[in-house]
Amino acid sequence: MPTLDRFAPDDLEDLAHLLRQGFGIPRADLLRYRELFGDGVFRVLRHEGRPAGCAAVWDMPQWFGGRPVTSRAVAVVTVEPAARGGGLGGALMSAVLREAHAEGCALSVLYGATLPLYAKLGYARAGSAVTYGAAPAVLARGTAEGLRRLDPLDADLLAALRLREARSGNGLAERAEAQWTLLLKPGDEQAADVYVADGPDGPEGYVAVRPPAERRLTVADVCVHGRRAAQRVLGFLAGYRAQVDRVVWPGGPEDPLVHLAADTGIAIDGWEEWLARVVDVERALTARGYPAGVEGTVVLDVVDPLLPRNHGRFRLTVAGGRGQVEAPTDGRQADVVLPVAALAPLYTGHLGASALRRMGMLHGSDLGIAAMEKLFAGPRPWLADRF
Repeated sequence: MPTLDRFAPDDLEDLAHLLRQGFGIPRADLLRYRELFGDGVFRVLRHEGRPAGCAAVWDMPQWFGGRPVTSRAVAVVTVEPAARGGGLGGALMSAVLREAHAEGCALSVLYGATLPLYAKLGYARAGSAVTYGAAPAVLARGTAEGLRRLDPLDADLLAALRLREARSGNGLAERAEAQWTLLLKPGDEQAADVYVADGPDGPEGYVAVRPPAERRLTVADVCVHGRRAAQRVLGFLAGYRAQVDRVVWPGGPEDPLVHLAADTGIAIDGWEEWLARVVDVERALTARGYPAGVEGTVVLDVVDPLLPRNHGRFRLTVAGGRGQVEAPTDGRQADVVLPVAALAPLYTGHLGASALRRMGMLHGSDLGIAAMEKLFAGPRPWLADRF
């Protein structure tokens, strides 16, 4: 039987082989990831006495409804090429999910190279990661004002600004130090320069840009609070009009750079959906925040064949922006019946209960569906990170 194990130094060459064959990751990059994240993030699936698969996992709190939820990120999931098709991928991810549940995680999040494997395990599309693109002249008229280069780099300042944004949205994650390093300094030639927009009460935003290449300017990261900061960043990016033909940046569904740009012409340069899985139903429902002024009670009947504690009926009562979960004892019929995979897009706000019912992904009474629409209303979920 295959078993999930922590990485040991003797596994290094096998891990390097798996990542090279699975994702084309060179050994030098593996060594850098190991240096930044530590050996504790790697998991190895042992089969017939040797590593046959691997994954990287780390805790990355995501914000929903103004509160952080314990989420376990999963990346570089791969299996020995000669052993593919034998169920090892499913065994690897099942073990990863059981471990996450046992260690108190509410959610799991990943970018899947394929959907069928993860869908069988209860994952579903649960949010977006978007890259916008435009000619510099589209973004602003005039020049940038009020920006200063952040040197030396102050990740705490950037994290505080990003956290402000996370509190008002859905899906954004708190980055660990290693994530900040990989984002801003992936290599000497691609290291980003960070510029901060200051306001009367302190920093109001930042933009991190990589060196222009092939008439293209890549924004590694951007976060702005308010019209003033957004316009300063737009003016800064527009100032590259002599060097580049296109500027690309990551953003959300309500991206201020899109909506405050001086002209039309912004397009989606890249779009991807991330997958999420509710690992602990009770913990997830009590951890997130709910819309202010909304109260209600619904009974959910969740089907989860992999994690028994998630399988069954849950009464969710929401008041004062918080949720409380109990096991129903009054024999009340469930308001909504759904597989655990359908709970993920509902929970994150990626799809509403009415849309999920139209797609046949859940069933429920009209009153139950209406209650779920109100309880899980909020901004569309997105991630600024890819992994």
